Amino acid sequence: MNHKFDVEWADTFFPYRNQDDIVDNEFMRYFFYISHILCYEQGIKKSNDEFELIKLIYSESPNAVANRQYLEDAFDCWYNVITDYKTIDDFFKKFLSGFEYEKGKVATFKSVREYRETQNFFHACVKLYQVNNHFSYSDFLFLYGIITYLMNKDKDNITEEDFIDRLRTLRNLIWNSNSGEIRGDADYMKDLLCQVKELMWTGNINKPLTHKFNGIQTYEEVEKKKKKQEIDIETLHRFEDHPLIYGYVSGLGYDNLDLVGKFLSLFSGTPDFVNIHRALLAIGDYRQNDSNRYYMGNHNRATWSQLLHKSRNRNNFEENTMAVLRSLLQRIKNGETLDDIINKFISEKENTNTYDWRYYFVKYPDMLRGADGELTWDESNEYICTTLNKHQFNGQHWNPFLNVIYQNLSDKLLDKDGKKIIGLGNYGENLNILKPISSLAATGTGFIYYHQETNKVWDVEQEDSIDKVDRIAFAIEKIKKIVQDNMNT
Repeated sequence: MNHKFDVEWADTFFPYRNQDDIVDNEFMRYFFYISHILCYEQGIKKSNDEFELIKLIYSESPNAVANRQYLEDAFDCWYNVITDYKTIDDFFKKFLSGFEYEKGKVATFKSVREYRETQNFFHACVKLYQVNNHFSYSDFLFLYGIITYLMNKDKDNITEEDFIDRLRTLRNLIWNSNSGEIRGDADYMKDLLCQVKELMWTGNINKPLTHKFNGIQTYEEVEKKKKKQEIDIETLHRFEDHPLIYGYVSGLGYDNLDLVGKFLSLFSGTPDFVNIHRALLAIGDYRQNDSNRYYMGNHNRATWSQLLHKSRNRNNFEENTMAVLRSLLQRIKNGETLDDIINKFISEKENTNTYDWRYYFVKYPDMLRGADGELTWDESNEYICTTLNKHQFNGQHWNPFLNVIYQNLSDKLLDKDGKKIIGLGNYGENLNILKPISSLAATGTGFIYYHQETNKVWDVEQEDSIDKVDRIAFAIEKIKKIVQDNMNT
């Protein structure tokens, strides 16, 4: 053991030394990591005191001998990696990629510098474990899966092909268990570690446990194994490794893998999220909803990641979002562009004078304001809705029609000193006009204009509760005339 401390393990940790060429902290972080695995597995209270851990796990425990062997093997396995792959970085580089698909690898999407370009989870562990949340419980479990393979690959005859296949399944399960399935509670971690071990040893993911990975993703992984011989597996993996998808493919469907190429071209690089949103709405209502909110995609990448994953808490994932997305991808595959789809829809609506709610969201990108793509909607009238900056309603929120009018006029209507005449607050206020002092409120049938002690109803013509006139263009022209008349007096 002393020889391993001085030679093998010293060689293992030396590349991760600090600026003083010392690896004590890195060594101890890995010691705590392995010890905490044993704490979870054996129901031992987790401690951050190394002397207490030595006593509880490696001295007084009835499993002390086996625990000491596990600890030794957990350190040895990385020295063996150096023997087999030259460096630990080379090992991770062989099996993991960052944010793009590479054949024979699994994308893990880590951008924190401690993971390095090679997605080195060992390096991240020895630098970050118990330092900050950049080495999360998800990373804890993922590294455990890798260690389980390294410690058992020879005696259990686990091939590299088996390893990368199971590691991909593990990535999919972990990255899609983001609704409370993974947490640091001892009973949760005990069951999850057991599930990881079973997967890496045998490939089985259906072990009966109280706490498991996300049920939707678990079902999908079982289905993938059944369909493995029937589908284009490389296309499937290419889709799985997109950073908006990270393993969840059921939404697109196994019968639609021919659309993967168009999805990747549409959503890779710097996607035009706003026009994707507009094109989707031009095809159909792709919104998802829960009991209080409606959800659409906006300029924020996170909104699309949420929309592209089925959730227990949202409705209309398949019926709305994915059905419309498949239609969009098919039309692009057939030669149309986003602009073609958007402009065709707008022209059809304008030519027939049918301005429904979708028309306004497609025509005017500023209808969807806020960070999270969330809205409330009045079920009695499709023109009464509110866009939210964040999930809570007491935060910033706007009427989308008033916001478009504000965005269109705020830099155009200026007084003689160049100051803005139009204003809009961030908490659902009416549109304010300073010349003359007045305001505008949105209603289900148009607007109400308030001036001094009077108010005027600005309803637009409707047929079957659908606008026959573009109410935004209508209001803009009326406001411009009111302001111009005031400025001329």
